[in-house]
Amino acid sequence: MKNKLNRGRENKLYISVLIAAGLAFGVFFTSKTWMYDDSAIAQTPFDESIGGLSQTALILRDWEYNPKNELMEVTLERVHTGTDAVEPTFTFYAKEQNASQKYNAELVYQSDNNMVVQIEDVPESFQIIGLFVTEHRDENILKQEYKKQLQNKGDEAAITGQDMEESELPEPEEIIVVGDYRKIDINKSLVTKTDEGYKKENIIADMERIKQEITTILEEDIPFQEDLITTLIQEKGDLKKDMEFETEEEQADTKRESEQKEKAIKDAKGEIEKLKKKVKELQEKFQNREEKLNALTQHKEGNRQQEKDKTDVENKKTAQQGALKSKQEKENDDSKQSDNKKSSKDKEKPVNKKKDKNKKDKK
Repeated sequence: MKNKLNRGRENKLYISVLIAAGLAFGVFFTSKTWMYDDSAIAQTPFDESIGGLSQTALILRDWEYNPKNELMEVTLERVHTGTDAVEPTFTFYAKEQNASQKYNAELVYQSDNNMVVQIEDVPESFQIIGLFVTEHRDENILKQEYKKQLQNKGDEAAITGQDMEESELPEPEEIIVVGDYRKIDINKSLVTKTDEGYKKENIIADMERIKQEITTILEEDIPFQEDLITTLIQEKGDLKKDMEFETEEEQADTKRESEQKEKAIKDAKGEIEKLKKKVKELQEKFQNREEKLNALTQHKEGNRQQEKDKTDVENKKTAQQGALKSKQEKENDDSKQSDNKKSSKDKEKPVNKKKDKNKKDKK
C-alpha cells in the first residue's frame, strides 16, 4: 500500500516537473510576442545612407524574416561614391549579438543599384543580428595606388608586378548592418524568388518611394512655402502701414526689413519652382519605372504564351502521331482479317473437290 502511495507521489512530482519545464519552454520561445522589451532598439535606420566603405554608400531598404523556414532577406541599395573605375564586389556573413556562430549569407540577386541578401537558418529566438558587408576593391587598382604611394615617397626604383603582388595591400573594408527583431518585418510567405521576381519587386518598391516623395512635395513642401509667402506679404503690408507714423531713422530700418522680406518672398517663390521641377522629374522617373514594369509583365506573359503555343504544338503533334498510329493499327487489323478470310477460303476448296469426286464415284 505504501509502495503504491509512493509511486503515486512520484508520478505527480514527475508530471509537475514536466508541466513546469513545458511552461518555461513556452515562455522562453514566445516571450518576444507578449513581453515588453524596454531595451534600446539597435536597428540600422531604413532609407538612410550608411557610411564606412571607401567606394560605396549603402542604404537599407527592407528587412524581412520568415520564422517557418528560418529565412531572412535584406534588401540594400548601393551607390558608387568612390573614384575606382571598376566597382567593388561584396561578400557577406551574419552573426547574432554576443554570439560566435556565423550564419550563411548569400547574395541571391543584384541589379545596377540593388542587392538582395538572404541569411539562412536564423532561429526564431534571435534578438539582434548583424549583417557583415565586406567591400572588395579591384586588385589592379589597389596595386596602382600602392605604386603611386611609393613614387610620392620618392622611391623611383622599378616595381615589378611580382613585387606588388607580394606587397601588403590594404585589407577590405567592412561595415555591419544591424537588424532588431522589433523592426524586422515578419513575412510568412518569404521564399527565394527568380531574378524576374526580384526585378519586379524592386521596381514596385522604387515606384512606391517615388510616389511618396511626390506626395510629400505636393502636400507638405509646396504648401509650406506658399504659407510662408502669405505670411511675409502680410508682414510687409503691416510694415508699410507702420511707416506712416515713424521717424525717418525708423522708416529707414523698416524699409531694410521690408526689403529682407521681399527677398525672402522671392526665395520662397524660387523654391516652389524648384519643387515643381522636381515633381516633374519624379513623375517622369515614375513613368519610366512603370514602363519597365509593364515591359517585364508583357515579357512574362509573352513567355507564358510561347510556352502555351509550344505545349499546343506538342499536343497537336502527339494527337497526329496517335491518329496515324491508330490508322496504321486499323489497316494492319484489316489486312490480317483479309488474309484470314483468304486463308479460310483456300482451306475450304480441297474439301469441295473431294465432295465432287465422291459424287462422281457414286454415279
